[in-house]
Amino acid sequence: MKKISIIGAIIILFTIFACIMLNNGGSENALYLLNWGEYIDEELLKKFEEETGVPVIEETVTSSETMYQKITAGTTAYDVAIPGDYMVTKLYNEGLLFEIETNNDNYPNIKEYETIFSDDLTKIRNENMADTMTYCMPYFWGAYSMVYSTRKEEVSNVVKTYGFKALFDRSLYTSNVNLGMYSTARWALSAYLMSNGIDPNEENIDDAKAVADIKGASFDVWGDDQLKRKTATGDLDVIFTQLGDFFDAVYLSLEEGLDTQSDKGNGLNGLEFNVCVPETTAAFFDAMVIPTTSKNTDLANKFIDFMLDSNNAYQNALAIGYSPTLKSVINLFETDKDELYFEDEEDPSRNVTLGDLCEKYPVYLNPLCNSKNVYLFNPKGAAYMTRCETIINQAKSSVNTESSAGKIVCFTVLGTALSGVASYAVFKSYKYFKKRKAANG
Repeated sequence: MKKISIIGAIIILFTIFACIMLNNGGSENALYLLNWGEYIDEELLKKFEEETGVPVIEETVTSSETMYQKITAGTTAYDVAIPGDYMVTKLYNEGLLFEIETNNDNYPNIKEYETIFSDDLTKIRNENMADTMTYCMPYFWGAYSMVYSTRKEEVSNVVKTYGFKALFDRSLYTSNVNLGMYSTARWALSAYLMSNGIDPNEENIDDAKAVADIKGASFDVWGDDQLKRKTATGDLDVIFTQLGDFFDAVYLSLEEGLDTQSDKGNGLNGLEFNVCVPETTAAFFDAMVIPTTSKNTDLANKFIDFMLDSNNAYQNALAIGYSPTLKSVINLFETDKDELYFEDEEDPSRNVTLGDLCEKYPVYLNPLCNSKNVYLFNPKGAAYMTRCETIINQAKSSVNTESSAGKIVCFTVLGTALSGVASYAVFKSYKYFKKRKAANG
């Protein structure tokens, strides 16, 4: 009991210290990192602290928009942030980013920025974000995609043939299918536009038609993280999501033993869901930037250079599971084919190597290997985002709230969803630490 009390006191004191430091605007004797939750290997943060003698204080958020709000508030001196690509452009356009030192010999990894990133990612940056090339260094990347159940052969055929249209046109199926869509308004509207061959950045659209068409899809579930879980278990047949979420679902499913519940074998062969990145899609990448709030740009550059080191980036990719951006890391994945991605010490037949992962899912190392028309989301103003919300909210309003039966269904679904989210959150924390331990031997 005494030991628990001491540990608790230490945690409380550290929390108080972190809050005081953040409220005081930061310090030149610490690195302030603004990041997404569970989006960096904590062991790498410890390694950086040991190498520099400087503590890393990490603050996490759930969206690029929140990052923008925190940076513009100016109350904390963030040294490095990791926003999404379109938010990088917005921050750059508003003069809120420092240029990264790409010609400094003290940062050899940064200095090679023109040659170290994968070819497809470099092409996307050149075509869409040429002005920001020296203001951001890609972190992880991927593409918007569909995760689908392989329990019905028809579903696989429709998804691969029609791309995002498979989410909005139920007439493509001869049997009943359960469809899921992310509640993020811009994602949902973008999926609809791309299903019709329209640039997801297009603003000249018929709102009423978009509402009618999206409502006509009759999505069984509007959600977020639980969508991939429901597809893995067969409760949903097709969902819209990001590629990184699929690989997160793969690892979670192996941890939970879903592969042992099918008759198709163990490991990846036993998972009854797959991913499709359509010919027409949108790519995305998160990038490391130095906000103008930084009080120590030298330390910020050093951190970015540290994360661009091949071995560190490789370790981070193993721990987090998103697609790596560096050519050197891709080469390491291809070279270390026998390295275990997932291990079951009690049943080695369930083990999955990096070679197994990359062979079954080539989109992991090359997210756009099957895509021909690739977009990147452009930054949009508040009016456009509100418009997206309005369209999607109207499309979701098909439930008759006056019906008692409808209310019962809604409350039942809500209760189930909340229960699922709570269970998923606990399990995801366990998976993260298990995976981090495996990644570090």
